Amino acid sequence: MSLERHILSDRKRFRFVHLLIQWHEKNRRDFPWRARHDPYIALLAEILLQRTPANRVAKFFPNFIEKFPTSVSIASIDVDDLEEFLRPMGLKKRAKWLIKLMKEVCEKHNCEVPDREEELTQLPGVGLYTARAILCFGFGKDVPIVDVNVARVLSRVFRVSGIRKRPSEDEALWAFAAKIVPRGLGPRYNEALLDHAALICKRQPKCNICPVLALCEYYKRVIKCSLKQAVVKT
Repeated sequence: MSLERHILSDRKRFRFVHLLIQWHEKNRRDFPWRARHDPYIALLAEILLQRTPANRVAKFFPNFIEKFPTSVSIASIDVDDLEEFLRPMGLKKRAKWLIKLMKEVCEKHNCEVPDREEELTQLPGVGLYTARAILCFGFGKDVPIVDVNVARVLSRVFRVSGIRKRPSEDEALWAFAAKIVPRGLGPRYNEALLDHAALICKRQPKCNICPVLALCEYYKRVIKCSLKQAVVKT
């Protein structure tokens, strides 16, 4: 069913959120940027995580925060020094971007990460996904976050179609995702959704241990059907 015509029942939405959060209580990935809700840490983490595996960033993130605890500490450093620091992590090319970003935070926002989406998306290299991730994990707001992994989970469980090649730019998908975010539990839910996509609902899904299997339209239509056909053939 297309996003525009998809009817999302309250029962399925509540059940999906409940099962996902319940599963997450025992399966949460422990990353250093999740230790506390802090806008600066959220912004820094999202920039470093772009096109970089989370486990790789996690190894050096505590040292990074210790050396650069505020936006001022990055905005005021020489680019060569930051490049040298980032070189062992393979992120040397992020140095100029980080300095430019933090300088703008200091010059336009008094060295405080802004809490408005329109201001965040005006910062260098901050798109809609990054902005809303900061609002969610940095400020604790109940906003959706949509990337290719989240889109995969939502499309499978709720049988939505018509998703664009770049889900992060799909307004209809963002609107659909927003309907599911539970009030007062945005950060907790979005963490669970991201972890579920990374650990369970991968390109090759682990349906046998999926906490939302009973709700999943993909499993009912594709996986279960394939299993039945295999049994018939044998």
